[in-house]
Amino acid sequence: MSDDRRILSKTEFFNLLRQDGTVRKQVVLVEGTRNLPTRDRPKLVEFAKELARLLPEVMFRTGNAPGADEAFAEGVRNVDPSRLQYVLPYETHAKKRIDPHSQVYPLDAIPDSELEEACRQAMEATPGIAGLIKLYMRLHVKNRSTVKALYLIRDALKVLGSRALSLAPATAGIFYVDPRKPDSGGTGHTIRLCRLSNVPVWNQTRWMKWLDQLV
Repeated sequence: MSDDRRILSKTEFFNLLRQDGTVRKQVVLVEGTRNLPTRDRPKLVEFAKELARLLPEVMFRTGNAPGADEAFAEGVRNVDPSRLQYVLPYETHAKKRIDPHSQVYPLDAIPDSELEEACRQAMEATPGIAGLIKLYMRLHVKNRSTVKALYLIRDALKVLGSRALSLAPATAGIFYVDPRKPDSGGTGHTIRLCRLSNVPVWNQTRWMKWLDQLV
């Protein structure tokens, strides 16, 4: 399974996030596969709730997909919905799942210079999508041919942040991956984007071992 090999322990994870936040806001990505087994859903909710409780200055960022994203978001929301940041591929994406007290950042709100950088990073992380992203950049419209590109570029924005939107870069990533295909889909794409930006990531093979110690 994809996971960060440089930072292994729960202690190091918390030390990373408890650094002086005056330089930039600490932000943890919480997301993963849509194919979340029913038996594991309560663990994601509980883990995110405990992180939000133990790290009161940290913001939590997700993409608003069903499955792991939604479960992690529920846990944070149970503590403080205002510390949830939703980065969306377009403004109206699944708005019914978003608490009105949470923060929303649609991809189309960023300036062209930041959009171009997000596209460059997305193509570097997953070269096979370059044609799709170039098509979107040429047309600048959302249609059946380009909508997937919006999700993949949005994933880059989640990691990179945006100066224009005062959206800090991600500090760390907590993921729930599909154990059969850990590097596939949008989750694998986002993990590769994290590694391009030297953002450490942990998946469930590590963070689930911490859960009993946090509660």
